[in-house]
Amino acid sequence: MIYSSPDYKTHHIFSADVCVIGSGAGGAVAAYELAAAGFSVIIVEEGGYYTTRDYDGKPLNNLKTMWRDGGSTVTFGIPPISLPTGKCVGGTTAINSATCFRTPEHIIAQWKNNLHVDMEYDRIVPHFEKVEKMINVTELSWDVLGNCAKIVKRGADALGLHCKPLKHNVRNCKGCGTCQFGCVEGAKQSTEISYIPKALQHDALLLTHCKAEKIVFKGARAVSVECTVIAPHNKRIAHCTVKSKIVISACGTMFTPLLLKNSGIRNTHIGKHLQLHPCSRVVALMDEEVNGWIGVSQGAYIDDFADEGIMLEGIFVHPSILTASLPGIGKSFFELAQQFPNIAAFGVMVHDTTEGFVFSSLHMPLAWYMMNAHDIHTLKNGIAYCAEIFLAAGARKVFTPIVPFSVIESMEKITQLKAATLKRGHIPEVFAFHPLGTCRMAGNSNLGVVNSAGKCYGTENLYIADGSIVPTSLGVNPQLTIMALATKISHYVMEQLTKEGAQ
Repeated sequence: MIYSSPDYKTHHIFSADVCVIGSGAGGAVAAYELAAAGFSVIIVEEGGYYTTRDYDGKPLNNLKTMWRDGGSTVTFGIPPISLPTGKCVGGTTAINSATCFRTPEHIIAQWKNNLHVDMEYDRIVPHFEKVEKMINVTELSWDVLGNCAKIVKRGADALGLHCKPLKHNVRNCKGCGTCQFGCVEGAKQSTEISYIPKALQHDALLLTHCKAEKIVFKGARAVSVECTVIAPHNKRIAHCTVKSKIVISACGTMFTPLLLKNSGIRNTHIGKHLQLHPCSRVVALMDEEVNGWIGVSQGAYIDDFADEGIMLEGIFVHPSILTASLPGIGKSFFELAQQFPNIAAFGVMVHDTTEGFVFSSLHMPLAWYMMNAHDIHTLKNGIAYCAEIFLAAGARKVFTPIVPFSVIESMEKITQLKAATLKRGHIPEVFAFHPLGTCRMAGNSNLGVVNSAGKCYGTENLYIADGSIVPTSLGVNPQLTIMALATKISHYVMEQLTKEGAQ
């Protein structure tokens, strides 16, 4: 059953075995796993439930409805970093590029060695396999990956690099290219398509337009979640209370720490250790027609520079978005925009060492993140590698976001870029899609916020299952990591419910 704004009373009280706050990569998985096991589940989701009926192929329309604050979230710091997240059923899985990587084995080993997380790679592999089957992780053909991927592969081959197809959670994808704005084909198996419907089949209750404000405790035990019902245009129209035996916070890396603090939980690590994979993009003007908007938006990747903390990934978005970010003003901009069919683009992602933090102002999550010199250098090098690949593929001109090197037409210029030392302000266009770590998992409360089972330290029955518990930056897209951890945590919740039910 699904509640939307008109269905609520002035103050409604719900009860269930489990209250899951959030319906994205963590919340939807936990809700399904527990509902399928026979427990009653209520899902609290601040956003609305959108389907292919709501997608018109015009990104700006869905940007307003599915992206939090219309995609305008930005970190404080130099450079400011655009940090979009989803606010809808499906969370950020509904607006991401459907890219799937397992957690690198050496990263899990670092968690164990440095933060005493009780986790072995071999033990989490079955959870990866279960998630991958559920969301149909697959490798697409180069035709569906699009011409940008083919061009980058051509340049990579010429340089002896390895450009490989990314894996995506899709089914019958034809490459419509609107992955981040609602898949008009219904091919992307984001959680509102995959996990949520199955949770509803097992009698889960989904409360949409319902924002969790506070978890109420009696002693160390969470007993209920106080929520506000929000109509379109952010008008608060009602309140509701969800009583449950277990609470799972899965409202994301930006919101979970604020919810914990607002609920009276104290831990020095709450809101700290924010990492987010800073990204930028390189745009190339080709002699050939590219039509980069045809095909999946993130088709291929190059991990030859992973030891340097660099991942190169596809990043082409709809012309109505990408055109506005092309360089130049006036006549020069207009001339380049007219050649948009010949534009190719690829992205650079940094495995960051910087840590920021999340804080609150007027009940809104804000983030401070000041890129350190190491990560600026890494991002600069990644941009240089990407520009070099485009030139090797035959690009006429390459455009970068680096102020002293905004236009590159020769290998000599790339050599100069590689040798340059940049300041933070020299790369004004930086964005990120993978906030992690603000309630990190660790072996004890001196190191983190939740234990290896996902239970919040100092509580009896509050679990966290979202990106905030991922202990460190991954160097790869985190969707599968969050979903596998949520699967794992769900089994610990089942064990607690079964044990308490038998007492």
